[in-house]
Amino acid sequence: MRRAQPALFTKACHLEATINKRRAHLGKDPVYLTRYNAPLADVTPTADTLPFDDGDGTCDAGWCFT
Repeated sequence: MRRAQPALFTKACHLEATINKRRAHLGKDPVYLTRYNAPLADVTPTADTLPFDDGDGTCDAGWCFT
C-alpha cells in the first residue's frame, strides 16, 4: 500500500497515530496496525524487497525458477 497507494497509506498511519494518542490519554498501551508491534510507518519498507531484475526477460541466473 505504501508504494501503490501512498495517500491511503498516509491515512492509515494517521489513523494509527490518532488511536494511540487517544489510548495514551486514557492510560492504555499503544496498539499497532501490524503484527510487528511497531508503528506502521516504521515496519513497512519503502523500496521493493524482492530481487527481481526487470531486464530483457531472459532467465540466465536461475532467479525466475525459484
